[in-house]
Amino acid sequence: MKKTFFITFIFLGSGLALYWNFLSNFLFINENSNQVASVATALPVVIEEKIPDRVVITFAGDVMMDRGVKSSVKNNFLGDYNELFKNVEIFKNDDISFVNLEGPVSDLGYNVGSKYSFRMDPKVIPVLKDTGIDIVSFANNHVGDYTVKAFTDTLKRLNDGGILYAGAGHNYTEATQPTVIEKNNIKTCFLGFSDVGPDWIKAGDEKPGILIASDPKFAVTITDAKRNCDALIVSFHFGDEYKPHTKRQAKLAHLALDSGADIVVGHHPHVPQDIEIYNGKPIIYSLGNFLFDQSWSEPTMQGLVVQMKVYKDGTANEIKQYDSKQNKFFQIESITEKVK
Repeated sequence: MKKTFFITFIFLGSGLALYWNFLSNFLFINENSNQVASVATALPVVIEEKIPDRVVITFAGDVMMDRGVKSSVKNNFLGDYNELFKNVEIFKNDDISFVNLEGPVSDLGYNVGSKYSFRMDPKVIPVLKDTGIDIVSFANNHVGDYTVKAFTDTLKRLNDGGILYAGAGHNYTEATQPTVIEKNNIKTCFLGFSDVGPDWIKAGDEKPGILIASDPKFAVTITDAKRNCDALIVSFHFGDEYKPHTKRQAKLAHLALDSGADIVVGHHPHVPQDIEIYNGKPIIYSLGNFLFDQSWSEPTMQGLVVQMKVYKDGTANEIKQYDSKQNKFFQIESITEKVK
């Protein structure tokens, strides 16, 4: 877990009076024999908690704190983004917490002109960190909404804020390197791909950008990454919005697992989709929205949160599913475990 506890047991004397009585009877100096009685000293015993043989990982979906969310924070919470997450505890009770960051976090760049463009206030990064987020996917269709300048600024701000990212980099080599989190002697690695573009911001040899699922080296990238990882998680921004998972999603997810991935997690449809177990490995097709301003339907105001135990051999078990719900202020109101 994210905290390690030490239990110390210390044996103390029974009290000042007994202490002096002890000294007068057993600890004495004989002037004739020059002998001194010896006293055994009780030392503190420190017992360390055994290192677990697994890591607990929590996955949640799209996080976007611009547009309606930003307005709500200003109008209802005096500009304090922390209020959006004040009911969220699940990320503080695990080892690794993951979300998809749906857009740049920057004050640089300009709107490139897409119909829906997002750029979040830099204040949200410490909020995400305090909420317990360890790593984000930054391979999605909104990362370039405010030019490459805002994109690279986001990478820097995430790094400075202590949040890791996957699926993006300052060049192709960096983007294809798995992001490693080592806890409990387990190397858990993350790769991220977008299957919905934008292709203009795909990473190049000397060009910042993201990994695209149509990359000819897609399978090789996953196989190479697995060589230095115990558990490899591949994140996809894929699928059709507001619909069940597609054949294309299944094809990519299966190929990723066949190429060496242990877990596949998806986002983009803005609604939760199903979970498939493929050759013993989990595919979460879509986590839906975790924090987003799509208040026009109940499914888009709810998300899927998944928590599982992952072991050194890459296997996952005890997969728990939770429903997350936002209220009319786009605040996470509740996260409750689904009844099986």
